[in-house]
Amino acid sequence: MTGRSEGSVPITRRFLTTRPVRTAAGAGGIGLALMLMLLLAGLWVGVQDRVTTYDDHLGADLVVVPVGTRSLFADPGVLPAPAVDTIAQTPGVTSAAPLRTMYQILELPHGKAAVAAVAFDPTSGLGGPWAFSAGRAPQAADEVAVDTLWADQHNFAVGDRLPILGHPMRVVGLTDDTALFMTPIVFTTTTGMDQMLRATGTTGAVLVTTADPAGVAARLRADGYSVRTPAELHQASLDLATDIYGSPVRLMVGVAFAAGTLIVALVAYTRVTEQQRDLGVLKALGATPARLRRIAVAETVALTVLGTLAAVVLLILTRELLAWWRPAFPVLLTTGTIAQTAAAAAAMALLAAWLPAHRLSRLDAASAFRSGR
Repeated sequence: MTGRSEGSVPITRRFLTTRPVRTAAGAGGIGLALMLMLLLAGLWVGVQDRVTTYDDHLGADLVVVPVGTRSLFADPGVLPAPAVDTIAQTPGVTSAAPLRTMYQILELPHGKAAVAAVAFDPTSGLGGPWAFSAGRAPQAADEVAVDTLWADQHNFAVGDRLPILGHPMRVVGLTDDTALFMTPIVFTTTTGMDQMLRATGTTGAVLVTTADPAGVAARLRADGYSVRTPAELHQASLDLATDIYGSPVRLMVGVAFAAGTLIVALVAYTRVTEQQRDLGVLKALGATPARLRRIAVAETVALTVLGTLAAVVLLILTRELLAWWRPAFPVLLTTGTIAQTAAAAAAMALLAAWLPAHRLSRLDAASAFRSGR
């Protein structure tokens, strides 16, 4: 075994192309396992992105909330309405605006639907919708703007009436990219929400703009107010989502990794067993145990690379299917996610290659010939 015939690449290529159907099946199984890992990891990134959507678009530098509030939607509370004017007069405050946030179950003609309701002051430019596919932001007490995907799902259009707390609200805008995880945001005015709740003497929170966030926050806290930054609300929403979804998603990713490793190991071990006679011939011709181990590892790595390519194709198809079938489940891929999955694939290949490589180190050429009959 000299020259080009001694290299492992031509031998590995020959082993892979001898049984193309089995090679394709093995790569497909590996691809499915890797695709599942990428899908679950991407779904978790999508969940994290969605749960902080509103926190990231508040447009405020500080948020005054009721004591004990961590998340705007999970911990709704009330503040006295005069607090808005009092906060606006605090030195360093540029503007202050009321805000209400809450989850609601809407009674629609064809059933119930959960939404995240946001009531904002349209004159302030804070806390309202930030992107539209049609229409405009609510201005009057009986107007509302709803998420475009939710409107399509429930057959609402601009000009229709949406019942909220028993009040028919006129849809004046369709907003874009304004949904929490599985929960669309519905925007209305604080005047309209106060009237529907019969709570004109209170507000849920106060949005504050200032050129000196640290100084103003210190003054407001000295006055007894509970103050949060948008970054703190963002982190609180992430922590809440992690408490709810984090453990199951991490468990599923771990199961996918274990399944992928077993699939790679099974494919590699089966192929080496099937090729035992050919490998015995190579050993009889002078191939060392180290050379045979390198052949097994190279074949396993090649299958994993093919499986990775298959995973990319499957993931693209699955993402498109989910975007059409279940747009509330976003799958986002980041550089970190791809790098982690690539590292997992490499680890899977190395772990899976160990068993057949270890077996080949003890391969007896004569027994290989006998087993191949």
